[in-house]
Amino acid sequence: MERHITLDRGMWGSDQGASVEPTGLRRLVRDIRVMELALGDGIKKLYDSELPSRERLRK
Repeated sequence: MERHITLDRGMWGSDQGASVEPTGLRRLVRDIRVMELALGDGIKKLYDSELPSRERLRK
């Protein structure tokens, strides 16, 4: 992922309008970390509360 950062999006320059300010960058990093947690570790887990359903559906 690539993001340009600026101190002020109103500054002169070709990239300023498409760049993020420090606050926006902090939010972007925070949201990426939330997504990483939401994706999990890739290991399927069966919870104790799911066992009765599994047994019932296997019959």
